[in-house]
Amino acid sequence: MSESWQAIQTPMQRPGAIACIMLAHHDPATIGINHPGTNQLALTDILGLDEGVVLGIDASTLLLMPHGGIAIVRSISSRLRELGVPMRQSPDPVVVYPEARSEIEAWCMHTLSVAPSPLAVDLLLKHNERWHAMGVETIAHAARLDAIDQASPLDRFVHPPTVAAVGRSNVGKSSLINALVGQQVALVADVPGTTRDHVGVPVELGGLVVRWVDTPGVDERIDDSGEVAIARSVLANADLVVHCIDSLGDEGELDPRLEACISVSTPRLRLGTRSDLGEHACPCDLRVSVGPRAAGITDLVGRVRSILVPEGAMDDPRPWRFWASLGADA
Repeated sequence: MSESWQAIQTPMQRPGAIACIMLAHHDPATIGINHPGTNQLALTDILGLDEGVVLGIDASTLLLMPHGGIAIVRSISSRLRELGVPMRQSPDPVVVYPEARSEIEAWCMHTLSVAPSPLAVDLLLKHNERWHAMGVETIAHAARLDAIDQASPLDRFVHPPTVAAVGRSNVGKSSLINALVGQQVALVADVPGTTRDHVGVPVELGGLVVRWVDTPGVDERIDDSGEVAIARSVLANADLVVHCIDSLGDEGELDPRLEACISVSTPRLRLGTRSDLGEHACPCDLRVSVGPRAAGITDLVGRVRSILVPEGAMDDPRPWRFWASLGADA
């Protein structure tokens, strides 16, 4: 193989203990990495940056498995680029996974390596077997058959959808995201306007990983400044809007400047926050509270997941073209 390339094979949205970087090079030793032999593993130094495991895929392809921290992965990838090994965003899975029974199975293995949602694992394996049972081995053949297309909600198991939490200042949006994640990722204080920027964090909701974005609090007291611009940009691209409504006098009306930028096709969930402090003055789809008297969080998790990936999509008997969400063409 004359072409050299690298490809990060693990999702960086949720780094784990070990990362995987595929490396193709005609002579890895010339860039400081020893080849352990085809189908052989070795614990070794990786470019002087980390100690990790190296697996020989074939004579010119290695799987580097350093520690999974984002800084380590970026350092190794950057060093490889300095050594003349460019990044390839979408390496051919047939080359990367020679053990696959078919082109579709190779794409399944690649998709498994980058999908951040736990529910994606069983789902991808099930649909891979559906294609295999039908005798379909190539994506060109699959393109001619009735199947679940790229626009399916199932693609959200591979590409995390954006959930935008919006509402007035000091209604509990930041406390909510902290409760969902299980640690403090957003600044919390009883001061209007505490969140000056949007806070986006991956959150697992019933097996589906979403990008939950906590927007700055906006109401009529806030002029057309940065807070409004930030909230508008997030809402315009959201897959789901969670309108947080306080139990303390909030009438549940979203600021017109924000309302105008939400697509009519974007689903919305009216969430009554701080329900432990009293009744809400307007109808809400769900009510939650956090802290010592936490309630409703489990119901919120289930509702968000069912909106973004309905049960009907999960139960669709047709096979899923999961490779289309990663840009594979027939």
